Amino acid sequence: MSWIDVNGVCLRYRVEGRSGAPVIVLIHEIGGSLESFDAAIAPLVSDFRILSFDQRGSGLSEKVRSSFGIDELTGDLAELIDRTCSAGTACNFVTVAAGGLQALRLFEVRRDLVGSITLCNPALGVDTSRASFLLERADFAETHGMRAGIESTLDKSYQPELRDDVVFPDVRGRYLANDPYGFAESNRVLARTDMRGKLSSLDCPVMVVAGRHDQVRPHNLSEELAKQIPKCRFELIDGGHFLPSMAGVVLGELISDFVSSL
Repeated sequence: MSWIDVNGVCLRYRVEGRSGAPVIVLIHEIGGSLESFDAAIAPLVSDFRILSFDQRGSGLSEKVRSSFGIDELTGDLAELIDRTCSAGTACNFVTVAAGGLQALRLFEVRRDLVGSITLCNPALGVDTSRASFLLERADFAETHGMRAGIESTLDKSYQPELRDDVVFPDVRGRYLANDPYGFAESNRVLARTDMRGKLSSLDCPVMVVAGRHDQVRPHNLSEELAKQIPKCRFELIDGGHFLPSMAGVVLGELISDFVSSL
C-alpha cells in the first residue's frame, strides 16, 4: 500500500500481481475504497498486474475540501496510471456503478490508456428525479454525517436478505468511515454527469456485468445499456449492487476470462 501525489491530490493505491502482465485498473463505487475489490482479486493476481486506489475524498486518500467533478477524477486516474504503470499503458478497466463515468470520460480524453472496459451495474447518468435524490443525499451527508443515512442507503444497495456475517460488516464499516464531504461530492458528480450518449462510440472491447438481485440498477436496465455498445458482452450473475463484495470470486473469474480473450 502506498500514497502518491497526482493532479494536486494525494491518493492511496495498491499494485499487485504479475510484473509485466496486462494491467487491470479497478475503480470502486461511491462510498467504497480499494478494499471493495478484495474478494475479486484472487482469480486475477497470477495472470495480471492489478492497480486499485481510493478516489479523492474516499477511503484513505486525501480528504479534499474543494468541489470536484468528473474531469478532476479522470485527471487523477490518468496521472496515477502514467506514474505507477508507465505513460501510455493501455489498461483494462473494471468499474462499479458510478465508477464507469471515469472510464468513459478517460476513453474520450486519453484513448491511449483504455484497452477494455468492464462495467458492473453501471451508473452512467441519471434522470431528473434521481439527480434530485442524489443532491439531497449529498446535502444530508454533509449536514448530518454518514451514520444518519446508512439504513436508507444500504436497505436497497445491500438488502437484508443478501447480507452475511462475513462481508456485510466490512461494507457497512467502509460506508460509515467515509468523509461526509467527499461522499457528498461523489454523489454530486453522478447527479451532474451523463455519459450515456457516448456508449455507441465505444470501439474498445466492453463487458457489462449485472447483479441479478440489484435493486439500485435493475439488471434489465443494464442489459438495455449493453445493447447500445457495439459488440458488447453481457453477463448476469447472482449478486446485488456491490458485485465485487457480494460475488467477488465469480466476478473475478469473469474478468479474467474477458481480458484473457482480448
